[in-house]
Amino acid sequence: MMIEPQQVHSEPFTVLGPSIRTDGASSARDIPALWASVMADDTLARIPGRRSGDIYAVYTHLEHAARSRDGWFTFLIGVAVDPSTAIDDGFTVVSVPASPRVQFPVPDGDPSRVLEAWEQAWAHDDTLKTFICEYEHYGADGSVSVNLGVR
Repeated sequence: MMIEPQQVHSEPFTVLGPSIRTDGASSARDIPALWASVMADDTLARIPGRRSGDIYAVYTHLEHAARSRDGWFTFLIGVAVDPSTAIDDGFTVVSVPASPRVQFPVPDGDPSRVLEAWEQAWAHDDTLKTFICEYEHYGADGSVSVNLGVR
């Protein structure tokens, strides 16, 4: 099923939550393990200063930033917070920069179908991508999307 991407502009925001450092070869194991841990422990409910019910899965600190998605990266599952929020042990803070983005909606807002949106995002023209900070957005309203930074 083809997912129709949308051009959007995202303002900067700060995300706080647990993170891991992984690479493409290990991410299929590492990312689901972090999701399982976060959901089992209700970790996100303990984050102070939460700005909304939305959840973000952020891909940042790419080994080959501004060039490609290959190599190591930091993956964080968290919530938007005020930038001055205190960082508890076990949490990481990430600043998502303002940028033009291409947003790939996940079919039916079904989190089990995120890979479909990522497959279309990966096929998107690499010359347009910033390879700085990408994220999945899980809206409190049930919407889910993959968001790529573009030039």
